[in-house]
Amino acid sequence: MPLGQNLLFQSSDLDEARAIVAGKFCDHRLDRVSHSGQFDAVHNRAEGQATSLNYIQYGADVEIEPGELGSFYLVQIPLAGHAMIDNSAGEVETGPGLGSVLNPHRHTAMRWREGCSQLLLQINAGQLNRVAEGLVGRSLSRPVTFQTAVDQRQTDVDCWVRKLRTCFSLAEKEAIYAKGSQHTQALVEEQLIEGFLLCQPSDISVLLADGVTQAENVHVRRAMQYIHSNFDKAITVGEIAEHQQISVRSLQLGFKAELGLTPMQYLRETRLRQAYALLRTRSSTGMIGDICEQVGFGHFGRFSVEYKRRYGESPHETLQNHQ
Repeated sequence: MPLGQNLLFQSSDLDEARAIVAGKFCDHRLDRVSHSGQFDAVHNRAEGQATSLNYIQYGADVEIEPGELGSFYLVQIPLAGHAMIDNSAGEVETGPGLGSVLNPHRHTAMRWREGCSQLLLQINAGQLNRVAEGLVGRSLSRPVTFQTAVDQRQTDVDCWVRKLRTCFSLAEKEAIYAKGSQHTQALVEEQLIEGFLLCQPSDISVLLADGVTQAENVHVRRAMQYIHSNFDKAITVGEIAEHQQISVRSLQLGFKAELGLTPMQYLRETRLRQAYALLRTRSSTGMIGDICEQVGFGHFGRFSVEYKRRYGESPHETLQNHQ
C-alpha cells in the first residue's frame, strides 16, 4: 500500500472517514451507494510545502460531493477499480491509465466504485497559478482550468505520472516529503507542478505552446552568472527567471538551445564542479558533509549519487586520491 508508513487513518465508520478526510481536504458529502462490499476507508498522507501526496481507498461503492474545492487542485491517479468524475465539464469514467484532475473553482461530484483506490496529488491553487504565470511570463486574469481527464496514453502525461509515482516511492523512504531540506522539497514540488502544467491540456496550453520565444543569449549568459554567484543558496528556476525578468519557459528554452541543459541541470553541474574542486584540496573525510552543504546540495545521499554519476568515483574516493 503506497505511503504505508504515513497512515492518517483506517476506519470502517463512514462518518469518521468523512470527518478526517474533510480535515485535510474540504467539507464534503460522503455516502454509500449500496451495502455490498466492505466499507474500509484508508488514507495515507505525506505533506510538503505546497503539495501533499495521498493514497485513498474506500472499499465500498461511495458517492463523494465536495462541491468546489476552493483552495487546491486535486490530481487523481487510479491504481485499481473505477470512478465516475464530474468536474462541471461532463462525466469522465476513470480507471488505471486514465485519471482526473479537479479544478478548485468548479463543482465536483464523484462516485468511487467498489474496489477503487487512487494516488492523489493535492496542489495549492495559489502556488499552481503562480508557477503558471512564471511559465507564460505574465499575469493571468483567471485561474488555470484543466481538462478533467488525465490520459496516460499521451506520452508526456504518462512520463509525468511516472515521476509522480517515483515521488511516492521516495516519500516512502523519507527522501522527500519529510523533515529535511526545504530547498530539495521546494524543487521537487516546483517540478511536479510545472510538469503537470506543461503536459495536461488546459486553457493556457496555447500560451505555453505558441506564445513563448526563446531567451536571447544575453539572458542565458546573465542567468549563468547568477547561478555562479548563488549556487550555494536555495534558488529555484522561478527565481532565476525573475532575476532575468523573463518567463520560466523562455529561460528553459534558451538554456536548452544554447547549452543542451535545463537551468536546474546547469545549476546541479555547477555545484558538482565546485564540490570536485573543493574535495581535491581538502585532507579530512570529515569535510565531505560540509562541502555538500557549501555547494548547495540539501541531501547528502543525493549529492553522493550525482557526484559518482558525474565523476565515476565517490566524494570519499576523490578526497582520498588527492591527499
